[in-house]
Amino acid sequence: MLTSGYELSTAITNLILFIISIIIIFNIKNKSFKWLYLFICIDSFLGVIVHGFNMSNILNTILWYILYFLFSITFNLLLHLFCNIKLKNVMIISFIIAIIMVIIFSISIKFNINRLDNIVMLLYALSVVLFSLYNIIKSDYINKYYFIIGIIIQIIGIIPIFIK
Repeated sequence: MLTSGYELSTAITNLILFIISIIIIFNIKNKSFKWLYLFICIDSFLGVIVHGFNMSNILNTILWYILYFLFSITFNLLLHLFCNIKLKNVMIISFIIAIIMVIIFSISIKFNINRLDNIVMLLYALSVVLFSLYNIIKSDYINKYYFIIGIIIQIIGIIPIFIK
């Protein structure tokens, strides 16, 4: 059964971001960026599932734990690509950030603090938007419009966090 309201609108923006990420994967030549967009694609697809469908709390929680782990990898791939941090160090940072995100998520569930969870999501979404904008400005890609569309969709996806 589908959700409604801001959850469904977030699922729709995640679906659009998922489709755009697939298009980018097939049109971009840089292998590192293909990996980045593969993880954005997976993040977005799982976002469609957790926001778009009503499910048991246990399954929803498990999917969110997986998502937080994947978010940390995605974010750290951004660090690797844009800040020239070595991949070995990025994996260590990913692991640390994943643990922190899981702790924050666990605290938000235990004490029913939805805003704490939203802050983590907002930071993730803003980091993707800012790094993508940086990439557009810095690069000379022919297909910059894919990035621009992705950024617009990501910003739209952030909006329900403030409405919630």
